[in-house]
Amino acid sequence: MNPALTALAQRAVREHWDFLPTAGSRIGVHEYDGRLPDFSASRIRRRVEELHQTLAQLSALPSGPESNGTADRDARMDQLSRNLLELFLRRELFNLEEMRTLHDNPQRQVGYLGVGGYVQRDYAPLPDRIRSATAILRQAPDFLATLDSLTEPELGEPIRDMAVQAYRGMASFYDTGLADDAAQCAAVAPDVAAEFNAARATAAAAVNAFADRLQARKARPEFAIGSQLYQRMLSVGEAVDVPPADVLSIGQANLEQNLRRLDEAAALVAPGKSVREAVAQISANHPTAAGLIPETRAMLEDIRQALIDHDIIGLPSEERCQVTETPSYMRYAFAAMDSPGGLEEVATEAFYYVTPVEPDWSPRQQEEWLSNFNYHTLEIISIHEVYPGHYVHNLHNRHGHARQGRDLPLINCVATSYAFTEGWAHYTEEMMLETDYARDNPALWLTQLLEALVRNCRYLCSLGMHTQGMTVDEATQFFQAHAYMEEHPARQEALRGTFDPGYLNYTLGKLMLLKLRQDWRRQEGSAYTLRRFHDAVLSWGAPPVPLLREAMLNIATDSIL
Repeated sequence: MNPALTALAQRAVREHWDFLPTAGSRIGVHEYDGRLPDFSASRIRRRVEELHQTLAQLSALPSGPESNGTADRDARMDQLSRNLLELFLRRELFNLEEMRTLHDNPQRQVGYLGVGGYVQRDYAPLPDRIRSATAILRQAPDFLATLDSLTEPELGEPIRDMAVQAYRGMASFYDTGLADDAAQCAAVAPDVAAEFNAARATAAAAVNAFADRLQARKARPEFAIGSQLYQRMLSVGEAVDVPPADVLSIGQANLEQNLRRLDEAAALVAPGKSVREAVAQISANHPTAAGLIPETRAMLEDIRQALIDHDIIGLPSEERCQVTETPSYMRYAFAAMDSPGGLEEVATEAFYYVTPVEPDWSPRQQEEWLSNFNYHTLEIISIHEVYPGHYVHNLHNRHGHARQGRDLPLINCVATSYAFTEGWAHYTEEMMLETDYARDNPALWLTQLLEALVRNCRYLCSLGMHTQGMTVDEATQFFQAHAYMEEHPARQEALRGTFDPGYLNYTLGKLMLLKLRQDWRRQEGSAYTLRRFHDAVLSWGAPPVPLLREAMLNIATDSIL
């Protein structure tokens, strides 16, 4: 990478972490542990000035060779990193100056208060990690007071209500979710544990008080960001310069295609029966409560071996993730991948959380939960979260950054794209159905299509609610009608879209990766293999897919989608 560009990128990343120390801590740079951001008005003003200055300095750097068919990989990486740095800076400016999430969307700030990583990852002795968590908890009251002063007196009603729920959940985690960690620490460092317990009680009270103040704010029915901001979000966040109306048409076409495919799959699974009857037939085949975790472990090994046997993607190491029960404070999800930060060098263990049945549930509740965890659904989720989805992506990034003295530049590790990250995981679900691993398996195909339809609905409801006047009630009905969801989960999906308009990126990223694969295959001709494509894609980090196209393609193409 060009030395001047390298130096500027490294400084820009450090300045980003200085402003948002939680980002540095979570990626694995532990000098930032125990610090919350300073969102005071003066600090925000300084950060905005800093971002403008760095953009000017980047613009003044001489341009390198064009990233075209004659440029070697180093030149292409330089160009990609330069474009990534510019987008990274502009995205932060956009969030501070235009989207104004600090003022309008308190839900987006609750994550800063999380301390789960300190107690979960064994990168230092437990007392040291508890001290860092204690430092966060002690700063929480002042941090929340600053947020209170920034937050608008009137908020969109669903955004306000979802934020209240999230902050109350964090307070509950402080109260109960950290009790075992406190007890474990007390056994080796009772004074540290005592300080931790005092801090979490104070922090829980402060978070609940903040939730009370949010709840007392005026609420308005309007929450949409509007077409102009939506288009800017796609442009600055994902380098997608396609008008929202065209993005909407593309998503509608994909929804209709998947609905046709669903009918075809259901007819193969349960001839003469409805889609719902076919789904019920699949759902009846599931692990027992006792077998859920061990059977998931065995399933992961089978999928991993299939990646090798069918030459689907390179696996950079023999590392395995740990399959374990979901922590109590995260049990709103069926399953989730918790990978180490891209720069983590010590605590590189990864956790695949699978949520068990609760012992106090009735037999009927347990059966309903496990039927949602039927073998085919568990398999599709595991492909998305682990092999070859998020976990394999994380392996490629960490090992790519470590080899040959940081072959993957720092900015490529830090400036990640929502659409690439979630699009890759969603793409792998569909891709695996095309290989010999899952060929002629209509039940798995049907299950994957149901997952795809949820993402289709996120895509279209995000655009609908934020640019077309769709209400939360209408979005709920849309999920029910097109993703075969019951009312409660459908409403939760709709509500997520009010504060996370970017959740269209699961499908958007998948569609862009499918188009990139099509174009790269045409470019490579007889040299194309599926593994070569996947290894090439993951060798660049997680950049916005349009920037990745520029790095990987020598040929002119008609569109990114």
